[in-house]
Amino acid sequence: MTRTATTTLRASRSRPAARRSRAAGRADRPLLERIAPAWLARYWHATREAETVALAIAPLVLVYGVGLAHASEHARAGVDLVSGQLLRVLPATGYLALQIAIAGGLVLFAAVRSRATASFRERLVVSGPLVGEAIVYGLTLGGAILWLFDRLAALAIAPSPVLDRTVAAAGAGLYEELLFRLLLITVLVVLVRRAFDLPRYAVIGGAVVLSSLVFAAAHHLAGEPFALFPFAYRTVAGALFAGLFLSRGFAVAAWSHAAYDFYTLTLLAG
Repeated sequence: MTRTATTTLRASRSRPAARRSRAAGRADRPLLERIAPAWLARYWHATREAETVALAIAPLVLVYGVGLAHASEHARAGVDLVSGQLLRVLPATGYLALQIAIAGGLVLFAAVRSRATASFRERLVVSGPLVGEAIVYGLTLGGAILWLFDRLAALAIAPSPVLDRTVAAAGAGLYEELLFRLLLITVLVVLVRRAFDLPRYAVIGGAVVLSSLVFAAAHHLAGEPFALFPFAYRTVAGALFAGLFLSRGFAVAAWSHAAYDFYTLTLLAG
């Protein structure tokens, strides 16, 4: 057999394997990316990459971390058990320097992982539409919640300065999505799939329900008196944020949560 024939035979044998590999890669992607037009699928994929996520959440880290030094104690996220201690033990300049270093570290991580300047710029450009998309989700959810408040029941939310609302919203979006979606859902899915032979979507659905219940309960464990309506609506909101996290990634969920909180805190307090 000639060298050309051998090469052709090897290439023909490798094509089915390559096709199977591409098909497996498509199957591993979220459903939205598999059914969307190519340009939209590329955008959605880019917004879930670690480098883009780091760039997108850096402003939230900066707004919350630096703002907390100037806002009231009420602006601190209930699940943030670290910042209060840092404010007490560090001088003001040291605390601010640490927050700036954390945000800068996220940007540096994205730059190093991108490896090429063009790639870094592309991710930086993508992070803008990501934030805009997330804000639309947050405002839509906030409007739906306010509509329910007007017809069912309302929470008594005390008026607060704009700085407090901004810092509180950034902290809630960052820390609550980090704890209840990124960490809790991921850990639940991994542990249950290792322990039980259950369908993937059943495991994910159970993790969404449980994490949403824990998310709602955490607000009452933090000191808010229990009432059925706030617990129920927070459970639903938690499930919606979980859906955003699973379909659009951590950065979209965090910014959506921040926009939702700022919108509802502003209008309900007014």
